[in-house]
Amino acid sequence: MAGTVIDVTDADFETTVVKGAGAVLAVFRAEWSDVCRALDPVLADVAKEYAGRVTIARLDIDESPDTTQKYNITAIPTLHVFKGGKIVGTWIGPANKARVVALITPHV
Repeated sequence: MAGTVIDVTDADFETTVVKGAGAVLAVFRAEWSDVCRALDPVLADVAKEYAGRVTIARLDIDESPDTTQKYNITAIPTLHVFKGGKIVGTWIGPANKARVVALITPHV
């Protein structure tokens, strides 16, 4: 769905994120993390503003341990921008809207 944040799991991460069309912002997060929950409204805002230009996908590290391990996620939130099957941008830690926009802008 354009303009919305989608939730992904181990089962669909590869298809939706790695092989996704255009730029995809993958957000590795956990529901128990206050910092991650604080990022949710920022992601929703960016998803609306960049609808059709970037896909934003959230992955819960507790529910999807295989993908978390594959990408060596050791801190949350971790934001990876995927494009063409490769990670082309990364941010680890708290982020405001300006930080998220700065991360994705070169890739949209």
